[in-house]
Amino acid sequence: MSNTSAPTRIKLNPSYWRHLSCVPFSEDVVPSSLFLRHRHFLVIDVETQRLVQDVGGWEHIDKLGISVACAYDSKTDKFLAFRENELKDLIELCQERLVIGYNIRGFDLPVMVPYGLDPKPLDVFDIMYDLEALTRQRYLKLEAVARGTLGTGKSADGLQAVEWWKTGEIQKIIDYCMQDVKVTRDVFQFGRQNGFIRIQRSENNPTDVRVQWN
Repeated sequence: MSNTSAPTRIKLNPSYWRHLSCVPFSEDVVPSSLFLRHRHFLVIDVETQRLVQDVGGWEHIDKLGISVACAYDSKTDKFLAFRENELKDLIELCQERLVIGYNIRGFDLPVMVPYGLDPKPLDVFDIMYDLEALTRQRYLKLEAVARGTLGTGKSADGLQAVEWWKTGEIQKIIDYCMQDVKVTRDVFQFGRQNGFIRIQRSENNPTDVRVQWN
């Protein structure tokens, strides 16, 4: 009998069979497989120097520039802040962890590309994308998920963060970005521990959504 342990098997989404790569991207891998492959995770959020309308629309978000990026590292149980000239350190961490965030596929990761990030090799779990697949509702706001699940929401918005950048109030941006990371981390941990999250879009009763985040 061989003493060699069996290789870890991962489950693939249908997206894998629609591209020509022989190696699955993280969007091809079901969440449970991502969590199986990674003991530690990194929750990230970035704030930008400019607004989308300032750079000619969503197809040019690589020109937004990053004012501040923040992260929570489960390995060290620490919250981290990175200014523009420190983003190399964040990119290195992204390469070593499962990267978690809210709409990071559509926003945060593309904004980091000009700073040297290659998102293709990363293992990424985007909470918004997973909730969209589960609920068939697009562009669910983190605010609605946080209020339903945690009873609290975001402390400001990205528009205000850009204004703070213009006036040089960097610490305010860090505080706001860090709060977004904490909220995202807490939503993820709640879903992981309880098997569901809640979405509250109005004063009506929140909607429970079953999740499999472990």
